[in-house]
Amino acid sequence: MSKPHKYANSHIKIDTRLSADRIAELTKSVGENTAAVGLNTWRAAIRFEGAELGRTNFSIRGIGNFSEMIAFHVNIVDTPTGSTARSEIENYKTTQQTVMFIPVTPKDMVGYSAYRKFMNKLSEAVLAEDSAARISIVEREGR
Repeated sequence: MSKPHKYANSHIKIDTRLSADRIAELTKSVGENTAAVGLNTWRAAIRFEGAELGRTNFSIRGIGNFSEMIAFHVNIVDTPTGSTARSEIENYKTTQQTVMFIPVTPKDMVGYSAYRKFMNKLSEAVLAEDSAARISIVEREGR
């Protein structure tokens, strides 16, 4: 098995007074309204894949929604004072430029900019409704 990508453990962690149901609604809304366009994103769009108790599921897909680049979910837990939430990447694809089969660039996580955009927009949406929320976005562990 290959070494995990440097962004494989990227996540957003939220501690808020908002209810778990409201956080689930915000994740769905942000996911459905987030897209990234650029050279490394291949016109990535986030697709809501459904929800289950305590969790919303998403995928980041390329043009035409055929190719899944990243699958991730947001775990949401009710607390006595509101709720907590944390995103987690389940699986992802990478790409790397090569010359005669020799890697010449670091691996890129395909569609990661859309995931980063999702985390930032979710942070903004939660803070708009609860300015006292504690939010941290971690892109690389230990940094």
